Amino acid sequence: MTTMIYPVMSRSDMRGLLMRHTEAHVTDALVTSWLSSLAGYSLAECHAAMTAMGTSARRATPSDIAGSCDAARDRAAAPGPETPAFSAPAGALPRPRRTANDRDYHRQAGMRGIRAAYELMGWKRNADHDLARSVACPFCKAKAWVVCGPLSRNRAGQLEPRDKLTRMHPSRLERARAEAARQTASTQQDAKENTR
Repeated sequence: MTTMIYPVMSRSDMRGLLMRHTEAHVTDALVTSWLSSLAGYSLAECHAAMTAMGTSARRATPSDIAGSCDAARDRAAAPGPETPAFSAPAGALPRPRRTANDRDYHRQAGMRGIRAAYELMGWKRNADHDLARSVACPFCKAKAWVVCGPLSRNRAGQLEPRDKLTRMHPSRLERARAEAARQTASTQQDAKENTR
């Protein structure tokens, strides 16, 4: 076991520590009592202990700080499992990327859940709302399946308040209806060609 030599805290170090972490009026007598109680502990150890205590450090006693410093020394001295040099903490590992299919699956599941909740509660769902959400908004530039922002005037000075029923800009609903009509026309044309 190796012994570590810790630097001694000065009176100004202790005064700064007490002023930073406690609510007490820092007098010379208080600094002297804390210095004698925390003899053998470094400024870094005491600062780490008081920081770890959070807001309860305001009412901490020197024996609380000493106990916390001793516990930190014990944890540092305790032999732990060897970790390979290439290991990283769990928070540092890259998260798997969500593909467009994953996002689409979760979006559809969310929409099914919302529809089920409306049915269960007996509420009436506005079909235009879902239709408008299926396309991007040309006014506020909201992406497809994202609700329009509260923007009512864009940088070009155009004024377009959101519809109270659909909570979308009217130009978005018009674009969605035009696209739905275009898709309907193309499917009808494909059906005619397949019957020939």
